[in-house]
Amino acid sequence: MKVFTCNDHRGHYPVGAASVIIAEDEQQARLLLSDELVQNGLDDKYFTLQEIDSSFPKATILLDGQY
Repeated sequence: MKVFTCNDHRGHYPVGAASVIIAEDEQQARLLLSDELVQNGLDDKYFTLQEIDSSFPKATILLDGQY
């Protein structure tokens, strides 16, 4: 499985939103996130995914408040 993150999809409030998706590939990750966004009443039209290399320990900051 691969790990993907997204920090540019719509949220319920005018602040940053972020998600972690675990999927076999990017196509599946897009479908999973899109479905979850729709189920939560959010727009699923525009978002980007970033794959995280999970082969070694690391920390990744998704949103740090810097706009």
